[in-house]
Amino acid sequence: MRREGYIIEEIVDYSNMSESFNQVLRGKKRKRCRQGRYLLAHREEVIQELTKQIADGSFRVSGYHEREIIEGGKLRRIQILSMKDRIAVHAIMAVVDKHMKKRFIRTTSASIEGRGMHDLMKYIRQDLKDDPEGTKYCYKFDISKFYENVKPDFVMYCVRRMFKDKTLIILLDSFVHMMPEGISIGLRSSQGLGNLLLSVYLDHYLKDRFGVRHFYRYCDDGVILGGTKSELWQIRDVIHEQLQQIDLKVKANERVFPVDEGIDFLGYVIYPDHVRLRKRIKQKFARKMHEVKSRKRRRVLIASFYGMAKHANCNRLFNKLTGKEMKSFKDLNVAYKPEDGKKRFPGEVVSIRELVNLPIVINDFETGVKTSQGEDRCVVAIEVDGKHKKFFTNSEEMKNILQQVSEMPDGFPFETTIKSETFGKGRTKYVFT
Repeated sequence: MRREGYIIEEIVDYSNMSESFNQVLRGKKRKRCRQGRYLLAHREEVIQELTKQIADGSFRVSGYHEREIIEGGKLRRIQILSMKDRIAVHAIMAVVDKHMKKRFIRTTSASIEGRGMHDLMKYIRQDLKDDPEGTKYCYKFDISKFYENVKPDFVMYCVRRMFKDKTLIILLDSFVHMMPEGISIGLRSSQGLGNLLLSVYLDHYLKDRFGVRHFYRYCDDGVILGGTKSELWQIRDVIHEQLQQIDLKVKANERVFPVDEGIDFLGYVIYPDHVRLRKRIKQKFARKMHEVKSRKRRRVLIASFYGMAKHANCNRLFNKLTGKEMKSFKDLNVAYKPEDGKKRFPGEVVSIRELVNLPIVINDFETGVKTSQGEDRCVVAIEVDGKHKKFFTNSEEMKNILQQVSEMPDGFPFETTIKSETFGKGRTKYVFT
């Protein structure tokens, strides 16, 4: 594995430190508390101090207090850091996570930018649709007390395999060894480093060495789809062996079952042809709606429930529990109306020179557009090989033709090819043919 260096330089860059400061102090509540007011009043001093400590590797978490929360029906103890420490940890992990993401397989999720549970569910549903014979059965497992049982030395072994920046390794080592046992649940670094540990010892082993095709992991929960039960029981034995190497074990509730029973994963029950919400989520929402009297709080609860329900086939359920109809945005027939009244077109801007002699479809146009090249330009919305694009032109001939076409009942869209013609003293113009 090729190791990466010069990570500290990216971390201590002012733009990264400033963005981390803004992220930690987002929201009115954090800004108005005593810590927040102090940090905002001494912003540049704090950034400069943390930058120096990170650059020389001397930064350490000054301390924490613990809080108990109930998550998914489980009691967890999370560690809460001071805001100042969180700024430094965020700055470090924002860069580290970016580098680690490149090493993760695509079907691993949780605490990875752009990869949430709905993204992972789309992959599962697509594979169930595309490969029904190879996804008849499911093996579902959960690692027992993952964060509490992780051995810091195994995590640091994975870190050293990936990074060669000695200062960074010292900082990450202090995060990993912050707790007497396991790794901190509340520390920003724990999710990413936990993913790295399972990526090295489990994900890539199953994918690259054992050839598992349909493997999905969300933090410490995993699902594997296969064509036969015997195939999945073999993979189950491999997973147990791999986890034993890092002193972890699978919970006793693991099972192999037909996918027609429904895969209870990511807060949903996923079937080959539809998706339902998990029973516990429905019950919890119904109880809260019954207890809450505040209209404002009810609106918040409904919006939160809608965020889950819209990814499942449960329009009738949503209507029954909320008294509201679930609508799709496309059914509302609303669109952005710019103040200047000009149309906005999707797709990247391309040079008209790139379109010469290519068959294209003209969808629409807008005149009087201000660009860096001039005031009265024309933007033309086109399709090239099914992809939306657009180009700008100041050709009076093209503007005139487009205006004539717009006055025809069924003028747009139309197919054409742009040709270049030379006139005058070596000048070039572009025309529709």
